[in-house]
Amino acid sequence: MKHNQALSFFFLILLALGLTSCASVSTMQTAGVVPEGEVRWAIASTGTGGDGDAQPSADPNFEASVRYGAAENFDIGLKINFLGAQVGAKYQFVRGDFDLSLGLEAGYQWVRSNGMDDPSSHILAFQLPLLMEYHFNPYVGLAFGPKFLGLYVAETDKRADIWNNSGFYVGLMVGLPLRLTEGVWFQPEFNVYSNAYDEAENSFTNVLWQAGVSVFFGGL
Repeated sequence: MKHNQALSFFFLILLALGLTSCASVSTMQTAGVVPEGEVRWAIASTGTGGDGDAQPSADPNFEASVRYGAAENFDIGLKINFLGAQVGAKYQFVRGDFDLSLGLEAGYQWVRSNGMDDPSSHILAFQLPLLMEYHFNPYVGLAFGPKFLGLYVAETDKRADIWNNSGFYVGLMVGLPLRLTEGVWFQPEFNVYSNAYDEAENSFTNVLWQAGVSVFFGGL
């Protein structure tokens, strides 16, 4: 990465770490792995929310990530936000006009319920995304795919209900990767998950979502 790009990304990391956030269920990556020996940086601004047994919410989230091409068709990555981090790996099976890859990610997040003075909780999360991307041309693509999410939300003395968010979720991500310049991509994305359908209530028990925009630098 060029010197000025590295400085810009360092500033964006400081911005991400300096702002409040909540648990991240974003994708913030492409179906294509980082080429072997190269590095891809990214920054994202998202909104995260849920509607189910817990009170509906929608909170801002700011994230930064780095991925490294560890081998041919295989990369590893780290994603961070305020008081949270996630590590992962991804293998690409198909490359061309259509990309197909499978990832595995694990992370930890400390979450405030409603501000610094309210009870907080600790979240362990595991994600298994099956990422697909179709390239219409060198500048525009369509990213999509199913995602499997496992959450463990520690119960607190004052918020026993927060444990209800624990469980296994099935979801979907959709993104629109757009090439801005050589080595710089912009991707709006939307992720939604649900863990169970309640026939009596005619609705899903828990629904989680995260929508936002990522910008990728290098390794493309």
